[in-house]
Amino acid sequence: MQREKQIQLAVAFLASDVNRFSINALTGAIEQDQTLEVTLAFPHPRDAQTEIARLLTGAQIVVVAFSFMSSALLFTRQVLERLRASFARERERVLFVAGGPHASGDASGTLAMGFDVVFIGEGERSFPAFLRTLTTSRRDFSDIPGLAILDQKSDKPRVMRTGRAAPIELDARFPSIGLRHRRLGAIEIGRGCPHACGFCQTPFLHGARMRYRPLDNLLWHIEQLVKAGFKDIRFVTPDALAYLSDDGVHPDYARLEHALKAMREAARGAKIKFGEFPSEMRPEYITADLAQLIDRYSDAAYVAIGAQSGSERMLEAMHREHDVSAVELAVSHLVAHCRKLKKVYVDFIAGLPGESALDEAMSQQLMERLVRISPKVCIHSHTFMPLPGTPMQFMPPGSVGKTTRSTFEKLSRRGQEWGDWQQQEEIAHAISAFRQETRPQKNDGPL
Repeated sequence: MQREKQIQLAVAFLASDVNRFSINALTGAIEQDQTLEVTLAFPHPRDAQTEIARLLTGAQIVVVAFSFMSSALLFTRQVLERLRASFARERERVLFVAGGPHASGDASGTLAMGFDVVFIGEGERSFPAFLRTLTTSRRDFSDIPGLAILDQKSDKPRVMRTGRAAPIELDARFPSIGLRHRRLGAIEIGRGCPHACGFCQTPFLHGARMRYRPLDNLLWHIEQLVKAGFKDIRFVTPDALAYLSDDGVHPDYARLEHALKAMREAARGAKIKFGEFPSEMRPEYITADLAQLIDRYSDAAYVAIGAQSGSERMLEAMHREHDVSAVELAVSHLVAHCRKLKKVYVDFIAGLPGESALDEAMSQQLMERLVRISPKVCIHSHTFMPLPGTPMQFMPPGSVGKTTRSTFEKLSRRGQEWGDWQQQEEIAHAISAFRQETRPQKNDGPL
């Protein structure tokens, strides 16, 4: 029986600073499939048109892959419209696909923007499977879980979903990096979140079960980065202190210390930036002992913890699962025991739905108390954005009150506030208006 001739395929990942970790992981997953022959390119969105045209000279099909957060929604729409217009004559050869937090939370709205396929949730299995299907003459993706496609066969086009993709395990089959294509960077050591904060996409995108990268595979990643010349080793996880714990909630001091020792040995002089962005630490689990552990083994200069509000009522409404005192205690421990730290960033969200003037005042008072603990403390300011896929997705976008605005500006002048709250306020309203235009239709259904 003659083997079916493979379609020559190329992928253009539109890469930027905000989606590099997702693209690294997808590249690593593609590289693990030895049977998949595909050309990969990583143009910045501003260079995408030129790169796609170049890829079309050697490939029969080019997949243009977007991975984006809600904050980049309007920019993504502009880029997509420009590229669709530029390659209108090549529509049979150019496919526009989307994934990431926003696309996963609002698949219908993302398809309405003009994408051909949306990847919902984790793409390390579904994206390579999609590419394998494209290398044949088939365009039927109904057997690949985790996709959303616009069905054009019916009188009224409807969104068809292929079911939920199974979560992956963060092991050798799914590395955080793509070695062959030099897609290197922060190592993802944890995925999922057992907490269910109402504003956050993480637990609804990756599930409540914490999955950890095994220590031996984490050390392999560190070794590869050191060989590539990295001087700083960073990590991606919703809560660094919970690494390797049984329940994904309560830190296991002995396991964490063992892991940190092994990381330092594998790093061979490179700095271990454990706890530094793009990681965070939950405030309620930061003790004096854990802060001393971080100081002993981590070279982190900046850490971030989430307060979000100074109002107990608002913390409960957001399902934060900690109180105000936990934040103050965590900051005090970090300042007292982590001598290498230059900054302790504390996240606050302004313009929360249902926030009263009293709640707002309580947040401002907490900010003032925190910055008095040390000049190292810096308020990381945000404006509430109703993110798709979260319990708060259809709540009104945040508007920053006059007194909170004044507090942010005053702290900024003192070098103790930093954030994109002004830009987020504008984006939040624009996103909310756009999503109202593209609300899911009742005829969405499974494939």
